[in-house]
Amino acid sequence: MRRVASECRRVWRAVTRLSVLVGVTGCVYFNGIYNANEAARSGDVRLRRGNDVDAAAFFQLSAAKAESVLLRYPQSSRRTQALYLAGRGAALAGQCERAEGRLREFLTAPQAVRADRERARVALGACEVKLARLPSARARLDSLVDVADPETARQARLWAARAALAAGDRDAVARYLGRADDGALPWELLQSSLTAQDFVRVESLLVQRAVRADYRDDVTRAIRELWMDGRFDAVEHVVQGYDAARIRDANRAAMHFAVGELNLRAGRDSVARQHLLAARTLAGRDTLLERESSARIAFIALVRASTLREVDTVLARQDSAVKRTPFARRVNEQLLLVRLLAQTEEPTGASLYLAAEVARDSLRAIALSRTMFLRVAREMPGAPLAPQAWYAAGLLAPDSAEAWNARVRSGYPNSAVAAWLRGEDPASRTDFTSTPPLLQIRWDDALRVWTDSVRKLRTPPKSTVKPSERP
Repeated sequence: MRRVASECRRVWRAVTRLSVLVGVTGCVYFNGIYNANEAARSGDVRLRRGNDVDAAAFFQLSAAKAESVLLRYPQSSRRTQALYLAGRGAALAGQCERAEGRLREFLTAPQAVRADRERARVALGACEVKLARLPSARARLDSLVDVADPETARQARLWAARAALAAGDRDAVARYLGRADDGALPWELLQSSLTAQDFVRVESLLVQRAVRADYRDDVTRAIRELWMDGRFDAVEHVVQGYDAARIRDANRAAMHFAVGELNLRAGRDSVARQHLLAARTLAGRDTLLERESSARIAFIALVRASTLREVDTVLARQDSAVKRTPFARRVNEQLLLVRLLAQTEEPTGASLYLAAEVARDSLRAIALSRTMFLRVAREMPGAPLAPQAWYAAGLLAPDSAEAWNARVRSGYPNSAVAAWLRGEDPASRTDFTSTPPLLQIRWDDALRVWTDSVRKLRTPPKSTVKPSERP
């Protein structure tokens, strides 16, 4: 009797251990499928919002969970579902080499649900797009654009549009999308249009994005491309569209600043000033963009100054924080070179002539440059550079150019400039070969002093606090 009881207890313990083992295994298995499904649902939520990047992270997690189930339970009754989750998750996470095998195996399973089949086929089509198998991708996706499930059909249209875009068929994109606004795709179309230099389409796409108050950093790049192509009205149209949409002030400030800087570099100062004022207002007080905008607005006033005293007046109005901006420092360094050259006392006029050239070429300070050229011509009439100074000043003042050129022809008939104005070869004149070395000597001397001064300005002062006194 005792033997029977003992045997029964042994069997009972074995059965109990087996039950626990089966229960634990089952929990691990069902948790894997459950977690893979939940991650896929989170990914789908983000796909519906058009956020493919965030969705990819969830699909990668879904694929990993499902792969774990497939590896640990290869003969499971839920293998078909795990294949679907692993394949679709990997495909939408961009892991297409792994995804294709799982998806194809899933699609051959007789018990696969129709809705899952359609989503799997879309995922397979997405991989074909990513792997540049565009004809097969378009054929597959075209067969799915009218399926019953609206989200599956939308994803099929989206990837079909991407396939068309990759094939260079940008006209087909609008046919696939219709009136839908599918997240990242319009931006992909924008990049493709920029690459193809289809600027009419670029403007149209940007205006559409503005209507939807959809702003990304890509707007700034696209605006620059439009502007560089000379489409100034298109740029203004886009900017006005985003202003009307009332996007975030920080984004509008960045956009106005970019347009302002483009116009400033091209010498379109009045247009630049309008955009920089808008950028400064939108950026808010004590921000980097506000200070950089203020520095450029001050520069516009500076380039209109005709004397160094007027330049000093403009600089005196600048806030100390604005003076510390990279742009203001660069301007001040160039002004330092102009001052060093202009204040050098020597009879040839070469240093002052060089100061005028730096003001013209590095600072675009046309009025200041003209004043300095005229100083050389009027205050040093016997200097070898006087005729060149008259001619250079005339280039900056077209209304006076003819009178000043006439003065060169009559007052300096043997100069290289006079010969040039008469249509003769200037190389036969003495000053043609004598003035360049003179300018080079003065330039080297000034540049040596300037370089040393700039190095000192850029070097931060050493701390006077003793190491033992530092916190």
